[in-house]
Amino acid sequence: MPKMHRNNGKCEGCNALFERYPGFSLPVRMWFEALQEAHPEAHISEAGRGKQRQDYLFLQGLTQAKFGKSAHNYNAAIDVFCNTENNEYSLDSEWFDLVIRPRLNDALQWYGDIGSEFYERPHIELKDWRVLAEKGFLHLVSSEDKTTSST
Repeated sequence: MPKMHRNNGKCEGCNALFERYPGFSLPVRMWFEALQEAHPEAHISEAGRGKQRQDYLFLQGLTQAKFGKSAHNYNAAIDVFCNTENNEYSLDSEWFDLVIRPRLNDALQWYGDIGSEFYERPHIELKDWRVLAEKGFLHLVSSEDKTTSST
């Protein structure tokens, strides 16, 4: 995974993940872009997620949410990791505590925080995404998996 990511403060690999589905949550994206500018080693492994990928992750036991029940399906969540100096994927607890925790804001919910209902260190989502979806402000991403080509 880190091969597509560069520690330059404006990673094209992360941008491609944000662009996979139109309309990614601006508060989450802007927060992450500011984080990455200050900490170029910060990257995302997931952003929006279509039905095919959500179903796959659910069947593998890597998520507890079926399609339509995850903030990723509404372009309102990211999974963050540290890209080390050796270009390796890391979920180092100390890095999350020193880099992620202090930069969180009231609009975000971090599943790596103490007392999280679903403990998942890399997962950060828009706090009120369910309410926003119910009110029609957030929409399911296209059920088509954008990681595969239709040609």
